Amino acid sequence: MDTFSKKIKQEISALNNKTKNCCAYSFLYGMVYPQVLSSEYYAINSTFVENADSLHEKMRILFQRHPDDYKINKSRILINKGVIRYFTIAEFERNVFKCPRCLEHFLRGVFFACGTATSPEKEHRIDLGFDNFEHATELQDSLLSLNIKLNLSKRKNKTILYIKRSEIIEDLLAFMGATNSAFEMMNTKINNEVRNVANRATNCDSANINKSLNASKSYINAINVISKKGYFEELPITLQEIARARIDYPDISIEELGKRLTPQISKSGVHHRLEKIMKFYDKIKN
Repeated sequence: MDTFSKKIKQEISALNNKTKNCCAYSFLYGMVYPQVLSSEYYAINSTFVENADSLHEKMRILFQRHPDDYKINKSRILINKGVIRYFTIAEFERNVFKCPRCLEHFLRGVFFACGTATSPEKEHRIDLGFDNFEHATELQDSLLSLNIKLNLSKRKNKTILYIKRSEIIEDLLAFMGATNSAFEMMNTKINNEVRNVANRATNCDSANINKSLNASKSYINAINVISKKGYFEELPITLQEIARARIDYPDISIEELGKRLTPQISKSGVHHRLEKIMKFYDKIKN
């Protein structure tokens, strides 16, 4: 499992003993909601929850009258089918959600059971893999009221709800209470954007340097041809001055070249004089 997925699941599974029973039940229903019952128990993978003792302890308290309804079996959490009495989100809201935070815990349970998240260093994506198609579409419709839009696709025998927009992923993580994971994603995105801007600036600088060097070579070539043909002395004194400076300092910018002259002239002044040399060169080269 991706490391970022593990971080999120560690964060959202940290139910402690002070959590309200209604929120704990909502988390429980969220865990079984994506699944289709295939045996006596719903089975949820828990290999990634190394530090979720508080979750297990809370579930044991919930089921203390019926301890066989909740079991930890190696890398799986087993929940007896008999504890599940409601099968639609509307039923959950009427009968299970008793406080404003119950929906948050329900979504935590859904992600805990079937969610994966790609590392934000690679791409922005969250997947929720449902065995139950009807429940997938129902959750998709329900989350639209929170402005959280999930796309739907089919993969083998799974229905996948997925998000690829970073802003929506951050909203979902924040709503579930996975604030550390949401901030990590935001920071990674900011760092990537800063790095991309720096790379673009470096590439732009390199392109400008190459452009300047190529232009300098053109001017130097023209000046050399003028000299070899014996026409250098026919240039006005101001053009002879800039020509000698260009030969003496082939690698510096036009702006720096202007500062080498006495008196100094502007960047546009240097460019104007060099272009006059190029016109003279075009006239005598043939």
